[in-house]
Amino acid sequence: MTLSLRHVEVFHAVMSAGGATQAANLLRTSQPTVSRELKELERLVGFPLFTRKGRRLLPTEAALSLHAEVRRSFVGLEEITRTADAIRANASAHIKIACLPAYGSTLLPPVCRSFLGSHDALRLSIHSVEQGAIATGLSTGHYDIGILEAAPALEGIESTIIDVGEELCILPKGHPLTRKAVLEPCDFEGEDFIYFSADDAYRRTVDDIFQQHAVTRRLRVEATTATSICSLVSQGLGVSIINPISALYSLDKDIELRRLSVSIPYVIGIYRPANRQYPDLARRFGEYCMASLNDIRRRIEEVL
Repeated sequence: MTLSLRHVEVFHAVMSAGGATQAANLLRTSQPTVSRELKELERLVGFPLFTRKGRRLLPTEAALSLHAEVRRSFVGLEEITRTADAIRANASAHIKIACLPAYGSTLLPPVCRSFLGSHDALRLSIHSVEQGAIATGLSTGHYDIGILEAAPALEGIESTIIDVGEELCILPKGHPLTRKAVLEPCDFEGEDFIYFSADDAYRRTVDDIFQQHAVTRRLRVEATTATSICSLVSQGLGVSIINPISALYSLDKDIELRRLSVSIPYVIGIYRPANRQYPDLARRFGEYCMASLNDIRRRIEEVL
């Protein structure tokens, strides 16, 4: 069996467009040509890809499975096309950054603005994914730089560890607890609390502190991101304890910040795999991140 790129292109067009006529329009060819190519493809693979109902083509389960792989291949081709376009536009350098979702909407936008302002021939890709996916992507070389919390050790990858400060209490504006400058664990007794999901490392740390002080909070909502928790707190649904970066960026959302008497250090690791294509650019981007994190720590000190 020998498939041509044309067979795959026609199959992908039919699956994406929903029919032979629409695919023909996409490919700038005729509907009979598309139908002929599909029949040849079915002959080559040895199983039916579509059932025909009137003029409609309905994909079989086999077609859906095959298209999942074809779609991944086309994503790769699209990336090649984007790279070629960037080279043509004198923007050949491409830095792939992976970060936690919270950083994608807080830390990175101003960093990217500053960095791109000094690097015209450059493009950035930001991938907001979970901690484990970042570590895996760094280890396999899929990302040029990774920004993680809790600073895990990653073998064979350079890292810079930044102490951003401590986890902070966030409260709805005007909440009774805002009368205190520093909150004790006992202050949270019976309070409506917005929790991170159970698998979050800082959630477990916070839970341990309240258990040690025999404090019972009232679970109202669980959320997976600091951004969601800030929004929930701003709606008056409860209080919470989150990272200082998200806490600072939530100040314009009807939220007030307070220190917790028990220290929960918040540490970030900036990681760079060795032997990447643009090591100097990745290192410089990391330096911009470090400068921004140091500025965030200074601003928090001023606010509190």
